[in-house]
Amino acid sequence: MGEKRRHDSDSGSGSESDTGKGKQAATEDYSDSDSLKSNEIVDVDFDFFDFQPADFHSLKPMLAASFGDDSDMFNLSELADMILYQNAIGSTVKVDGESDPYAFMSVLGMKQHKDREAIRQVREYLLKKAGRQRDQLGKLLDASNVGLLFNERVVNMPPQIVVPMLRMLMEETQRAVDAHEPFDFEYFVLLCPMYREVAADDSDTEEPPGKPGQEGLDAHGRVEDEFIEEFAHLKFDFKFSKLKRVADARNTFADTGLLPSRRCLVIHRSQISPIIARLESVLE
Repeated sequence: MGEKRRHDSDSGSGSESDTGKGKQAATEDYSDSDSLKSNEIVDVDFDFFDFQPADFHSLKPMLAASFGDDSDMFNLSELADMILYQNAIGSTVKVDGESDPYAFMSVLGMKQHKDREAIRQVREYLLKKAGRQRDQLGKLLDASNVGLLFNERVVNMPPQIVVPMLRMLMEETQRAVDAHEPFDFEYFVLLCPMYREVAADDSDTEEPPGKPGQEGLDAHGRVEDEFIEEFAHLKFDFKFSKLKRVADARNTFADTGLLPSRRCLVIHRSQISPIIARLESVLE
């Protein structure tokens, strides 16, 4: 438990070392500090760890971020407990000298945990939001071993951590499969934060019909998702059922604004290695 994880020196930027030293730019979260300017670079030491029971209270808000404004529709405590129980699957990232994780990646078997309330909630929610993709998604969830993939981090963690985390996750699930554990996933489901351009008077919180990007320009909330999406077997966009924020245009009197939403990607396992290679090429 809590064992420091391997960090390949070639999985980050060229200046990173095996100790997991990375660089991140200061953002608006540091705007109150007179000692940091917006273009300064801050050196941060971080390492990868197995999940620990003490991570529970940090995991819950990051899990909530996965589901955005609809997070109260899910049993987040149960999701966190399931992730912690299979602590050898997935990783957390912790900054040197601190105990709270700043990022995590893990996967939960939707078939293995099909009778758990949280997984039933996720399944029902995705089928409701899938629109014209509902039948295809339903057949896939019924017939295949599907892993619900979580990739969450605080805003200032560099995206370069995704490559080693994803590589380690695949190695860990393969070891579990070799030990006859139910982690032989054929597909992975990933929820990606999006910002959609909408008209200022658009108050509709129902799922938009049609294909992703139909209403206007879309922006990815995480840089890596744009490249992961290239390998998706199935994808669909949806709005939140319980939208708690308004498009920013309503506050600025602009004609259009950005509204938070989600894009669901379903990825076949054969695409994971190409995804890792693609992310290595664009993030490093």
